[in-house]
Amino acid sequence: MTNITPIHGLRLSPRAGSDYSRLVTPPYDVISSELQEKYYEKSPFNVIRLEYGKSLPEDNNLNNKYTRAAHTFKEWLEKGILYREEKPALYFYDQHFTHEGKNYLRRGLYCGVELSPFQEGNIIPHEVTMDKPKADRLELMQHCEANFSPIFGLYRDREMFLEELAQALKEKVQPVIDFTDDDGQTHRIWAVVDPAIISAAQEFFHDKKIFIADGHHRYETALQFYLQKKEELKDNNKFKHVLMALVNIYDEGLLSFPTHRLVARTAVGTQDLLSKLQEKFILAEAAKPHDRAQFQAALESLATSGKDGDISFGLYTPEGKLYSLKLKNAQNLSFPLLDTFIIHKLILEPIFGLGEAERKDQSALIYLKDEWEAKEFVDREKARYVFYLNRPPMEKIIDLAEEGIRMPQKSTYFYPKMTTGLIMLKH
Repeated sequence: MTNITPIHGLRLSPRAGSDYSRLVTPPYDVISSELQEKYYEKSPFNVIRLEYGKSLPEDNNLNNKYTRAAHTFKEWLEKGILYREEKPALYFYDQHFTHEGKNYLRRGLYCGVELSPFQEGNIIPHEVTMDKPKADRLELMQHCEANFSPIFGLYRDREMFLEELAQALKEKVQPVIDFTDDDGQTHRIWAVVDPAIISAAQEFFHDKKIFIADGHHRYETALQFYLQKKEELKDNNKFKHVLMALVNIYDEGLLSFPTHRLVARTAVGTQDLLSKLQEKFILAEAAKPHDRAQFQAALESLATSGKDGDISFGLYTPEGKLYSLKLKNAQNLSFPLLDTFIIHKLILEPIFGLGEAERKDQSALIYLKDEWEAKEFVDREKARYVFYLNRPPMEKIIDLAEEGIRMPQKSTYFYPKMTTGLIMLKH
C-alpha cells in the first residue's frame, strides 16, 4: 500500500521578495559552479543557500556548506522568510513550458510520501545510484532535517482521476504561487486543505506504485536517515515521509530525453574502435553536419530505432565524423534491448574497460544531455568520443522497474527539472 499525506508545506514568504523567479533554483545535481554563483547573486534569499551552498577554502568540520545551510534555514524560519502552512495540505501543481517551439503543461501533486524500502514494492527505482551524491545529500539532511526539493515520482493512471479532481478545484480557488521564471516557465500551485479532496487523493494512491523519475539519491538518503532516526529516537513518525512531486506517466507534459555518453580518455584509436564495433554493429557514416540544426537533423535520421524495431544509435569521433551503429543481432542477449544496456555491455565495458565502478567514478565517462555540447566536447578535446542515445521508452523502463531491473545511472533526463524552493518540508 502506498501512503501519501498532506504536509505543513514551507514556501518563501513575501518577506523574501515579490519576484519568485529570483528565489528558486533547479535541483542541486544540474547546478554548475557558474550557475551556483548566478543564484547567489540573484537574491540574499535565494534557496541556493539551502539546497546547494558554496564550499569555501577555509571550511572545516564546524563551518562548512552544511552548517551554513542549517544556520540560514533556522534564521529564515525565525524571521518569517519561510511561511509554514497552517493546516496540513496537498498541493496541485501546473508547470507550463516550451520545448522546440511547442507549448506543454505538466501537472503534478506535491505531498508527503511514506518512505518504504524498495523490496516492499510500493516505491520503485529505475536507475542505479552513486555513492558520492548520497553522502552529500545525507550530510545536508543531517544538518537541516528538511527536504528543500521534491523527489520526482511517477504513477500510472489512464483515467486521469487526479487531474480531473485538481481541475475542479483550480476553477474555484486562486493559486498560492503563480509566477514565470527566467526560462519562460510558468509555475502555479494550489494549496488543498479540503478533507474530502485530501481523502480522495489518499485513497486513490493506496493501490498505486510510485516510480522514481528523478531523485533516486535523495530518496535512498531520506530512507537511510529515517531508519537511523527511528532507531535513535524510537519515533516512528517524525521522519517517516519524504517530499515528492507526483506526475502521471500519461501526462502530455511528461518529457524524457537521453543522457549521452562521452568517453573522456582512452588509448583506443578511432580505426581500432570502428573495427571492434563492426563485430557487433553495422556502421554507416553520415554526411558531415556544419551547424547545430544540421547536426540535430543528422542525429534524428541516424540514431533512431528502425522501422522493424532495429536498435541503433550514433557515434561522433575526433575526426569530426558522425556514424550510425545498428545492432546486428539482438538474439540471445542476457540484458534488455535498450540503448543504455547495449552501449554499456557491448561497448563501454569490453572495448574501453569502463565497468560499473569506472562509470560511477565519472572521471573517464562524462554524461551530457545536449547533443551539440557533447559534440563540442570532442571538438575541443575535452572528450574523445560521444555515443548518442535515443529517447528512452518510458513505459518499457517502468515495466522493467516493476520486474526489479534497474537502468544504468543517467539513463533518463526528465525535462524540465522540478524546481527547488516552491514547496519544502521541515521534519
